[in-house]
Amino acid sequence: MADDQKMSVAVINESTVKNFVQDSKAFEKCVDEQFKVFDSKGEGAISRADIGRGYGKLMALEYEKQSEEEINCLYDSIFERFDEEKNGTLNKEQYKRFMKEMMLAMGQSFGDVPIQVALEHDSMLMKAVQHELSRG
Repeated sequence: MADDQKMSVAVINESTVKNFVQDSKAFEKCVDEQFKVFDSKGEGAISRADIGRGYGKLMALEYEKQSEEEINCLYDSIFERFDEEKNGTLNKEQYKRFMKEMMLAMGQSFGDVPIQVALEHDSMLMKAVQHELSRG
């Protein structure tokens, strides 16, 4: 992990993630921000390479410990499932569906019992935690 990436310990559970995803305004704002980061050329689509440059930061859970083969398998499954045109890119809507499904699956894996995790400040999971804290 690069030295410039800041992490914090946060408490999270399934409802934290689910409530964030269900707040379409907050979730879509974060997805749009992330999409713009990945789509650095402003082409309206992100490639496998674009996702590869930031996926670990985006999700921030055990990504760096995965082998190159595991990471490639993950990318293959992402594009097989969400790249409807099979052109090697995801548009914003496809990316949003991917993030929604991924976040809900991660939330479900946490379960109802709050757990402590180390999250990067810019990760979608940290955005879910911040969303919950802002709601009081």
